[in-house]
Amino acid sequence: SQGMTSTRPQILPPAYYIFIFHNSYKTRIANKNMDRELKEALSHFKDKKILVIGDIMLDKFSWGEVNRINPEQPAAPLVKILKENYALGGAANVANNIVSLNGNCTLCGVIGYGFPGSIIKKLCLNKKIRLKSFYSKNPPIMKQRIMAHGQQITRLDFGEKNIKKIPDKIKEKITDFLKKEIKGFDFIIMSDYNKELFDMELSKEIINLARESNIPTLVDPKPCNLDFFKGCFIICPNKHEAEEMTGIKYSNGKNTLTTMGKILAERINAKYVIITCGEDGLFCYDSIKNDSFYIKAEAREVSDVTGAGDTFAAVLSLGLACKLKIENAAKLANYAAGIVVEKVGTATTNIEEIKNALEKAGQASVNL
Repeated sequence: SQGMTSTRPQILPPAYYIFIFHNSYKTRIANKNMDRELKEALSHFKDKKILVIGDIMLDKFSWGEVNRINPEQPAAPLVKILKENYALGGAANVANNIVSLNGNCTLCGVIGYGFPGSIIKKLCLNKKIRLKSFYSKNPPIMKQRIMAHGQQITRLDFGEKNIKKIPDKIKEKITDFLKKEIKGFDFIIMSDYNKELFDMELSKEIINLARESNIPTLVDPKPCNLDFFKGCFIICPNKHEAEEMTGIKYSNGKNTLTTMGKILAERINAKYVIITCGEDGLFCYDSIKNDSFYIKAEAREVSDVTGAGDTFAAVLSLGLACKLKIENAAKLANYAAGIVVEKVGTATTNIEEIKNALEKAGQASVNL
């Protein structure tokens, strides 16, 4: 009747449904091929040799429970400690992630004399990390986290009050070690926690030696040290560090991230800039092609983000060492970091967990 609108569903031409089916089929085939490629790379991690140079630290975890008010200070929780354990921290956690994925890792850095240093050496020995350490008068750096009911109550930092520049003699020893052994590595990770290992001179020497030997370098720098790492292959800050480095307020949009990427790439002449964006995923800018891509985060129940950046750097480097394209290496690293944030403490993942994550993602895409 007049004035009434038809409620009959719109019938689209058959060609439309064929187009949709065809594209869906192509996407499934592409995903299957990518999964196969990623799993193939995982199987070759055992053949790769990664050098990690950086600030070596020890993490101590004191696990307890809070069940009554502190009579001395009601605002401060009273934690009854039930157990304690140690884990490799800083650059040593990057190394731990590599060996947990069957990769071969040499860890190079400075450790001070005393108890934390001896624990670091023992942990590296147990985990089959080859440790090339040099001693300085700086005290070993340890971070103690007080944990209760699956949460961090507070963190205590030791050894940073009177930290001094690394002596030139130690830097010369590190350079001599690299000159002798650098050609035996597939990839170099420079893990900077601003604990006075890296300076302009040492960083430049490492990157130049790597470039002469055609070995890629990935740098995870603190913002204040950014200019030390000119000429690196990949720079990999998180979104907060990228904000500080560029002076641009982070927002989850391609224009903002591309601007950040361009600024960082031009400033230190890096081929790739990867900005890890937490729950927003990650962004990669390719300075040679003037192109970029974005990968969404995998939906996860986040328990603890401690060390997730170390896991990302380790898996990205292993993937690229296995000749994965940057997009696929970043996807693999994204899966690995997503697994680690579900765990409490300084955690790692393994080949089996990543394979399971890939299979679950593959099943989800089939069911869409």
